[in-house]
Amino acid sequence: MWENSLPSEERFFSFEDSEKLKLSFLKACDVFRDYKFVMLPTVERYESELFTHAYRPFLVGLCQDGTLLSLRTDWTVSLARFLSSIKYLELPVKVYYWGNVFSPSEDTERFQMGIEHLGVRDLHSDAQVIEKLCEYLIECSVNNFVVNIGHMGIINSMLEKYEQRDEIIKALFEKNFSGLKKYPELMELLYMQGDRKVVEEFLRKHAEFSKECEELLEISEYLKDIPLSFDMSEIRLQRYYTGIVFEIFHPKLGFPIAGGGRYDKLYAMFGKDIPAVGGAIYLDRLLEL
Repeated sequence: MWENSLPSEERFFSFEDSEKLKLSFLKACDVFRDYKFVMLPTVERYESELFTHAYRPFLVGLCQDGTLLSLRTDWTVSLARFLSSIKYLELPVKVYYWGNVFSPSEDTERFQMGIEHLGVRDLHSDAQVIEKLCEYLIECSVNNFVVNIGHMGIINSMLEKYEQRDEIIKALFEKNFSGLKKYPELMELLYMQGDRKVVEEFLRKHAEFSKECEELLEISEYLKDIPLSFDMSEIRLQRYYTGIVFEIFHPKLGFPIAGGGRYDKLYAMFGKDIPAVGGAIYLDRLLEL
């Protein structure tokens, strides 16, 4: 007898939410009409070195040669694998995507819309990614959001002396004060949030991070019309991020509705030297607004 109920592992959308998701795609086509649209396979080859514990893949089977297959876990990594396979990739290039990602966590299937700028190291490209994502949110009738901005260069450098990287990253990501008691210089970062004075104060204490702090202050000049909050503890869980990182928050939700940043070393894993920056909107979370 078929059980007439919906398993918790499956995500079903109402007609109303399905319509909102459809409109989110149509709006993306309009806002990013000067970008190249890309579709990628939902099932892809699993490569363990590309994933952290926080981003475990959803394994689905084996190829005849024994290669493990997984559902797409991360659009950015999948895009890097694809574009690195193009022998004569014309740069710079801007792309956008819309679709689902999977993981064995509680949120088995999630929907994202994202953009990537490839081939440019200039901070103006970082700023443009944030601007365009904010423009898209406004087109989706999402307002009153705030962009939290930080720098993974600072976090990565501070973590070099510690062996418990995954433990510390998790504590920083969760803003877990008790979890950082053994690491006072890292716990201090949790208190450093606000306007540009936060960056200036941090720089006075840590002159070794002058380059990173200058980049934070510079990008804020490009984003004067966007509500910004500097957060020196802002991080991304994926290890490939190297520079400016950001998350976008809405006061009605206790978790981010978007995030991204610069990742200049990811393509080197596939034999290419391509600087890149990107970000994604978490479409499932927009449905809750």
